[in-house]
Amino acid sequence: MRTFLLSISLALIANLFRLGGKPEVLEQSGSYTRVALTDSTSLEVFEGDSIIVVMTACAPQCSSRARVYNKEWTQFQNIKPTVTSIFPLASIDKESGQLTWSDNDNWEYQGK
Repeated sequence: MRTFLLSISLALIANLFRLGGKPEVLEQSGSYTRVALTDSTSLEVFEGDSIIVVMTACAPQCSSRARVYNKEWTQFQNIKPTVTSIFPLASIDKESGQLTWSDNDNWEYQGK
């Protein structure tokens, strides 16, 4: 596994194992890595000048949270969704590291 898994937190991975989870690297391509943490939770990471991390949880509706870290894994920014949604869904482009948000619900929002 890549060093980012060690950097993310050995404690997090240990807790997943204690809870019955088995993290599995699903895809690795250049600076991009996608990991299944549990059956319903995944992690996307893109390493560039900074590190973009997207955590997506599904229960059953999927929703994402995105953060930016520096090379020392110090968080310096939460990335707010660009869509108005109860369940914003984020994904990282494998080649460019571009973050894309989509509306993952069908609610009608006032003022949208």
